[in-house]
Order: sequence, then structure tokens, then C-alpha cells
Amino acid sequence: MPKLRAVIVGMDHWYAALGELESVRRSERVEVVALAHRDPMKAESTAKRYGVAHWTTDYASLVDREDVDIVVTACTTAENPALCRAAAAAGKHIVSVKPTALTVSDAESIAAAVKSASVRFVSFESYWRISPIYRRIQEWVSEGRIGSIVSAYTMLRSPLPTQVWPGEHGTTWWLDASKAPGGGWLDHAIYHIDYLRWLLRDEVSRVSGEVANLKFPDLPFEDYGASNLTFKGGARAICEVTWSAPKSGGMSQVHLTGTEGQIVYDPSISGKLAVSGKFAAEGGPTGWLLSNPPSGPSSYLENLAAALQDGTELPAGVDDAVTNLKVSLAFYEAARSGKSIHLA
Repeated sequence: MPKLRAVIVGMDHWYAALGELESVRRSERVEVVALAHRDPMKAESTAKRYGVAHWTTDYASLVDREDVDIVVTACTTAENPALCRAAAAAGKHIVSVKPTALTVSDAESIAAAVKSASVRFVSFESYWRISPIYRRIQEWVSEGRIGSIVSAYTMLRSPLPTQVWPGEHGTTWWLDASKAPGGGWLDHAIYHIDYLRWLLRDEVSRVSGEVANLKFPDLPFEDYGASNLTFKGGARAICEVTWSAPKSGGMSQVHLTGTEGQIVYDPSISGKLAVSGKFAAEGGPTGWLLSNPPSGPSSYLENLAAALQDGTELPAGVDDAVTNLKVSLAFYEAARSGKSIHLA
């Protein structure tokens, strides 16, 4: 089967762009034929490093190339809607930067273009759905190992995003309110929202919470956010996400409480999964058990190529990206007003 051909449009979201280039450099399904970045030196050096035949600083020039099947937008969020709409109009399948847009209306315009063109779409925020460890957790939940989930706690405390490129620090687009719709909370909470929706097979019905600038009072965005999510089925979740961690001291955790057990994933300190519930063999040990999480590569491009070539379903689509942004922006409205926001 011939390889599908992809382009990387922008490397502003550099760790996603470089991650995809690294993941698919030996892929049997997909190859990157061109990339764009506003910094010509970085574009040229990256193309040489990964054997990409063509590079440019012109983002728009790549989305309608006739020799391209898939467009990966790793640009700023502000630039994304126009590029995604153009890619869809040209019949290209899309891997999108997260969040997909600054506003819900722009996100919905992407969805309309994708559906009109009947192309496939997945956004970076659905990464947990293709990660081996988070897929394993989802399998355990769907198997009923901890019963029905009643509550969840997700946390990520990261340092301020000042890396404009690996090893190079400065002012990044994540700190620019004209290029991103939120700050320290949204930057990673959108992953949590997407995963919880998928894990629970449910939608958020009410959101509340708080944002603050606890460490960086002069930022245009918050460096701290904690959301309270109520799902239609009654489950509750708290998502605490910040930019206030020291440079070498970031951490994350996921806690899931079910009617018959719990799952705790601690990637940053112990690197372990701790589980209780229906995990031990009959007559075996009870209580908390420790497990090494599964590992393996996770590539949006590889997953999209597999879906296109094998006819399988993608784990997420354009409607998920719209919903995730709706929930995120509703959280900010709730935090500003001090009231709970009800979602349709």
C-alpha cells in the first residue's frame, strides 16, 4: 500500500510537530513531504534532520498541494481556523493544533468545513485516547474493574511555557492572548476534558471553578485554574492545571474513583499505576496493587493513516474538538462570574 503524504503546517506548537516527525520517520503508512515554519533557519534545519524534501515559511502554500493527503496544523490557535478550512476545502484530512480555535463559532466553522468535504479530522487534545497507558485505563473502566466511576481528579502542574524551541527560551505564543484562548488551565486541561468525556462516555452538564495568578501576576493569562465538572450521568470531576511549578518540578496525576475500586496513575513521581478493585485473581491479594504502565509510540499521523487505510474509526473527531472548547470557555465564564454555567 503506498504511503500517505503529509505536511506539517507550522512548528509553533513545536513539541507536537517534532513529536510527529520523530514518530513517523520510519512509518510504513505515512511520510512527511513538506513542512512550514515562520523561522526559515529552524524550518530548513528540521527538514534536513528528518529528511523532508521541501520546506517553506508560507503556511498557506502547503494546505492545497495536490501531492498531499494529510495536513497537520501545528501553528498558533489563531491561525488554525483559516488553515483547517482551506485544507478541508482542498479535500485534505486534518490533524489539528489544540485548541482548534479562539472562539466556539470559529471551531464550528472548522467542523462545518470538515463535514462538507467529508474529510477525517482529529485534534492534538485527544492524545490521551491514543496513548497506551490511558487506553489501558479506559479498557479497565469499560471492563467494570472499578465499577461505575463516581468521581475523578486530574492534575498537571507545569512550569511557565517559555521554550520557543528545544533549548531556546523566550516569549512564546502560549503567553499571547491574541494567539491562544486561555492560559495555564486551558493549556493542558483540554486534554483532561477530552479524556474524561471519552472515559465516561458522557458529557459535561455544569461547570464552575476558579482561576488566579498565584505566581505570575503580570501574565495576560491565569497561571492557576481548578474546575469542577458535573457530568450528565452524575459523575463529578476536578481538573487542577497550572503554570506555577518550578522548571524542574512539574508533576501530573490522574485519580479515578469507582463504585468498586480506584485507579491512580502517577507518571511524574513513582511512574506507577496503583489499582484496587477487580484486578487480582480469585483468592489473590486484595487492596492496592502496583503495576508498571504499558508504553509505546503514540502518533496522531499514524492513527489517522491507519484509519484511512484500514477503514477503522478514529478515537475522536471534529465534534469532540468543538465540545472540548465549549466546555473550556464555559469554565472561564464561570470563573469570571463566580457562578456555575449549565451546558446544553
